[in-house]
Parts: sequence; structure tokens; C-alpha cells
Amino acid sequence: MHNEQIELWQHHHTFNVEKKAIEKRTLIVVILTFVTMIAEIIFGWITNSMALLADGWHMGTHAFALGVSLFRHSYEG
Repeated sequence: MHNEQIELWQHHHTFNVEKKAIEKRTLIVVILTFVTMIAEIIFGWITNSMALLADGWHMGTHAFALGVSLFRHSYEG
């Protein structure tokens, strides 16, 4: 038979405890991603770098997805 105790494997399900702190950190990530996107597009355009332009537009998809996540969490009940 097993001699293990179930309490060692259990954990608490506590959600939305630090919701404002999490939203603030997500906003910072969205802003950093957006600024990086703009910088890559601008410098890709200036230097004729297809890699920077492509990565800049790709960063836009990340900024959009993170923005959707932030929007969803800020209006969640």
C-alpha cells in the first residue's frame, strides 16, 4: 500500500488576489513590446533591413495579443 499523505500534494486555488499588480505588470510589458516594435520598424526602414522590419511587424502581433489579454483582465468581474 501507499504510505504518502495527500496533503503533501494539495495546493490552494486562490485567484485574483493581486489583480491590480498583475495588470500593472502586463501594462508595462505591453508598452515595452510596443516601443520595441516601433523602434524596430523605424530602424529597419532607415537601414533597409528586412529582418528588423519583419520582426517589428511580428512584435506588433505580440503587442496586440498582450493588449487583448490586458483588456480582458481589466474588465473581468
